[in-house]
Parts: sequence; C-alpha cells; structure tokens
Amino acid sequence: MIQSFSRVFLTACLAVFLFCSAITQASACPSAHMASIEDGFRYGFPPQITKGFNFAGQHVSLDRHDIRYRILKELNYLLQDRRSRVLLWLQKADELKPVISPILRKYEVPSEFIFLAAIESSYNGRAMSSAGAYGFWQFIKSTAMCGPSGCDQYDWKMHINHWKDDRGDLVISTNSAAKYLAWMYRVKKVTLGDKPEQEGFRDWFLTAAAYNAGPGRVTQRLNGFGSVSYWDIPLPIETERYVPRWIAVGLIHKYRDYYGVQIPNSRTIAFDTIDKIRLQKDLPFASMAKLLNSTPRGVWTLNSHIPPEKAVFPARSGKTLIEHCIHVPKGSRQKFLAQLAAHGYTKNVKEPPAPKAKSQPTKNAFKPGVAKLGKE
Repeated sequence: MIQSFSRVFLTACLAVFLFCSAITQASACPSAHMASIEDGFRYGFPPQITKGFNFAGQHVSLDRHDIRYRILKELNYLLQDRRSRVLLWLQKADELKPVISPILRKYEVPSEFIFLAAIESSYNGRAMSSAGAYGFWQFIKSTAMCGPSGCDQYDWKMHINHWKDDRGDLVISTNSAAKYLAWMYRVKKVTLGDKPEQEGFRDWFLTAAAYNAGPGRVTQRLNGFGSVSYWDIPLPIETERYVPRWIAVGLIHKYRDYYGVQIPNSRTIAFDTIDKIRLQKDLPFASMAKLLNSTPRGVWTLNSHIPPEKAVFPARSGKTLIEHCIHVPKGSRQKFLAQLAAHGYTKNVKEPPAPKAKSQPTKNAFKPGVAKLGKE
C-alpha cells in the first residue's frame, strides 16, 4: 500500500514538474504566429505588411507565393536555428550604425545595406572566407585592388600589402563597399537582351545579388531567362538565399517586438580619425596605447586593418614616408597629435606668425616734406 502511494506521489510530482517546465519554455520562446501556420512556418509577417512592403526603396509583393516562401524560409531559419547569431547581428548593427549609415547615405545607397555586412562577416573585420574574401564587407583581393576605370567618383580601390589590409578597416572598407554598390547600381554598363546598353542595374536587389555572385553572372542569367527581376532568375544557391536573408534580417530589426527579439542597449562605437598623417619613426601599438592611456588591444580594435602580428604603424616603405589613417578614441585627437609631436613621432611644425597689419595713415597724418599747419 505504501509503495503504491509512493509511486502515485512521484508520478504526480513528475507531472507537475513537466507542466511547469512547459510553461517556462513557452514564456521564454515567443509563440507561433497563427497567420503563418498555413504557410508551414512558425513565424510569419507582421499584420501591417501581409500584402507587401518596401525594402531598400523597392516594393516586395507577398502575393507571389514563391517570394513569400523564400523570405519566410530565411526568417524562420534565422529566428529558430540562428537566433543567438541574429541577436549579435542586431546589437552590432546598433553599435556600428553611427559609422556605417552616414557613409551609405553619402553615396546614396539605401540604409538597409547595413545588414549586408551582417550576412557577409557578422560585422567582423577579421573574417576570412574559404574563397579568400576578407574583412567587414568580404572583398576578395582582386576586386579590392582594382577600382573602375574612368570613374573616380566610385573608385573603391583599397591598399593591401605586407603591413596592412584596408579590408579590415571599418571606415575604409565601408566607403569602398558603398562605392562598389553605387557603381553597380548607377554606372556599370549592362546589356539586357535586345535593349540598348544601360548604365547600372538600376535595381537594388540585383545589385545585392551581383555583390554576392558577381555582376557578370547576374547579367548572364538575366539574359538567359529574358528577365529583369531578381526573383525570376535561378542563381547559385548561396545567392538564391542571399537577398531573402538580407530582407529577413531587416524585417527582424524593424519588427523586434513582433518577433520577440530583445536587444540590450549597447554603447555605440565612436572614434576620431586622423587621415594622411606621416610618421618620422615607427609607432608600435604598445607605445600608442601609452600615449592614449589605453591598451594595445584597444588600439588594434580601432585599427584592425593592421595585422595583429605586425602591431605597428611603420614610418617608411623603403625611403618613402607612408601616409596613415589612424583611428583613436573619441575626443582624443588633438591631445594624441600633441603627444606624437612631443615624442618625436611627427614633426612639430609651428604655425607661422600671423603677419602684422599695416597701419593706415589718418586723414591728417604728417607726410614727409609737408609742413603740418595748425592753429596758433
């Protein structure tokens, strides 16, 4: 009798425990969106965009089942299988927005392209792909080192040598990525079918696809299938998912509450840039950290275009002085420049004294050889 009672009691305790666990898990994980069940997915679209929405200045119609399916597939993949990564992406996007957004705006590239860097590198300036693409925006070396001919406005060329790789610099690489995107959108010669040659894809989804797969391949598929739409052409599987995933990240960012994504408030990145500075002697990160009252790792974090195995801004390449782009903590620029001069890293050039203003003679001023008459 006692054993039977014990079994019943333990069974009841186990049932209560499992019920409480289920309640806890349900509260921790957002519930399924009922409107998306018919699509076969846990997460769907917010009610205000069920018919369609604008992204990067272009309309996305959700009336087409194939487009709807491709975006929902990426939404659910990110929210269910890569949720922790998405949280990191959105937090980093908030931190880097003060740096990236103004550069995109400068070249009239839609602000949503900030999320392209998330897909490319997870906002990691040291990311290296199996194909050799490197940095925040994953440029391959050949593309990074050869800008467009006859188009200085969008020249994205970067410097890559034994002591630095501009692809790892947030400011330089973002400028190059924005120029490259703008060039493909507005300038690159594109011939589609029997139509006259046009300047640029004039479509941001095609431009994003070309960033991933290359403009030549995208143009070939458009011509092969007689289409002018990204959604209507088959592309390599990575590119097939690239644009829908980019859109999905943007939707999660915009509708965080709807998708149950909570991002802690983080400190936005802020730094000053000293451009085209020439050094008289090598500046190691360790010495730079002392001048800035920082740490060598802190210096490298702001200047990740310098490989960690180098950890120095060299003064010369052969006998030629090198022009550097150096990032320092916000508000420390002037003090750092003074410290560089005081410790012999730069020439202490004094400002020439302002020329003295010549005194103008007054109306009754004495002129040599002329008697000054007055009242007696």
